[in-house]
Amino acid sequence: MTDTAKISPPEAASPELLPVNSRSEIPDFATEEEFAAFWQTHSLGPDLIEEGKHDSEVQAFAARLRGSAERPTPRQPRQPKATFMTSLRLDADVEARLRHVAALKQVPYQTLLKRFVDERLYEEEKRLGVV
Repeated sequence: MTDTAKISPPEAASPELLPVNSRSEIPDFATEEEFAAFWQTHSLGPDLIEEGKHDSEVQAFAARLRGSAERPTPRQPRQPKATFMTSLRLDADVEARLRHVAALKQVPYQTLLKRFVDERLYEEEKRLGVV
């Protein structure tokens, strides 16, 4: 017969936490000890939780806590559409011409190539009556 480990109940039932329903109910804390003591006896109330769902600052903070990679940074604007990577072999002269035209238009050559493919695909779809 094997002994099973008993899970002991909490030493004392914790008293009901007092709900905090607005930011004005949260005092300014002078020390971390005051902060810890307050939140040991209080919890976020439903009104404050609901308020946080609509507050972009709270949502950004929550995303950082979760380690969410979806938060946009000022240097990386969110992509409008999902894209995928593909490999394409081009003759050296075609690549040189593409880079030259892209430089004249002052756009990256990959962007120009995507535009060319998109425009040509649209023309072909029109010719076939797809669009």
